[in-house]
Amino acid sequence: MKILKISRGFDLNVAEQPDLNCAQLALPSSLGCCAGDIPHIRPKLLVKEGQRVKTGDALFTDKRDTTIQYVSPGTGQVEKVIYGHRRRLMEVVIATESEDEYVEYDPVDLDGIIDMPRDALVTVLKKGGLWQGLRQFPALDFADPDHSPALIIVVMDGNDIFSPRPGIILKDNITAFEAGMAVLRRFSNRLAVVCRKSSLEGIREQSSSVADQITHAAPDIYPAWLPGAVLYQIKQQAAENSTWYIRLDHLVMMGRFLLSGRYPVEKIVTITRPGEQHPHMRVRQGMPLSALIGAMPGNSIVTTGRFNGRVLEKDAHIGFFENTVNIIETGPEEEMFGFARPGLDKPTLSSTFLSSLFRRPANMDCTLHGETRACINCSYCERICPNDLMPSFIMKALHAGELEDALALGLMDCCRCGLCSFACPSKIELTRILSDAMDAYYKDKQ
Repeated sequence: MKILKISRGFDLNVAEQPDLNCAQLALPSSLGCCAGDIPHIRPKLLVKEGQRVKTGDALFTDKRDTTIQYVSPGTGQVEKVIYGHRRRLMEVVIATESEDEYVEYDPVDLDGIIDMPRDALVTVLKKGGLWQGLRQFPALDFADPDHSPALIIVVMDGNDIFSPRPGIILKDNITAFEAGMAVLRRFSNRLAVVCRKSSLEGIREQSSSVADQITHAAPDIYPAWLPGAVLYQIKQQAAENSTWYIRLDHLVMMGRFLLSGRYPVEKIVTITRPGEQHPHMRVRQGMPLSALIGAMPGNSIVTTGRFNGRVLEKDAHIGFFENTVNIIETGPEEEMFGFARPGLDKPTLSSTFLSSLFRRPANMDCTLHGETRACINCSYCERICPNDLMPSFIMKALHAGELEDALALGLMDCCRCGLCSFACPSKIELTRILSDAMDAYYKDKQ
């Protein structure tokens, strides 16, 4: 096992880390299948309101590849179809029945996965709603099955500092993990399995055979374990620019689907709230936010990532790619004599506050602590970027219309961790600016 070294990033110390117990939540009265959290998708609706669907029935597809299906996480009636800006499909909500009726596929054992024709394997995963768990760099779109990747990265930890621990996801799912790995070996000869150092013990407790397959351990400094940061560290050749990656929970879902012939409906979710510590939650795919956290707390926002998630409304459902719910206080708009306070609990990159000297739990809120202003060339974004980019220089190149200069500065190596926006004292949304440019460039190339 190799140890990844990251010289930059951010070691956030907050008290609301989820504990390692796991609680089972009951089936809610409604489930949602979200299109809003899926990058690049052009959704096409396949059902209508009032229609009854089984667990695993297709609800919508992607117009760019209509063989990729997004399926129902429960059995029941299509209660409503929610559209967003300009009538773009956002969610399909299912009013659930107490008993599941599944769409059935032929189960496949480990030997069957190895012997199955590659095209047949791709077809069944697309139809079963699991292929989209495989993502392809640099745009993080769904993997192109006609491409043979030089490398596939398996990310044992999720996209957030509070993502579910792999030891809890792996419990009772070791065979499904092995089945998922057998699938990946059909597409590439080089697999990199990466986990945080702090997750190793929990994985070994579940299975030494899984621990033996881990090829890289990343330090617990955000975002060392994110696939974009990992690829930047381990990339050996230009062919690996189009590497695939998959998260552990989606790999396990893939394995369970093939072994059982049924769409796997459960996922592990964590909830963080200031002043509280919650266990991990075993819930249904598409769980409503209200069933997870109860009433929306006042003076707070709810996000699916501490630095790079989307903001959830009170009637939202958890998406396919989301497994972390962060409740963050909005904080005071203004702080009396804030400049004169020591700031012992403020998360900060600079040495402005004493929290930079003492390792104490930080109190994180959503307050910008100042107004938006022009870039002051402080280089904080450069000092915190895990991929050695200069986000402010890339932003200026994009604003000047010099796309080639932005590409030469490493635009497509951005791992979208969100730290440059967090660190910017001018409150410039650098991550959004770079991400939009990456998506626009990818769309033009298609």
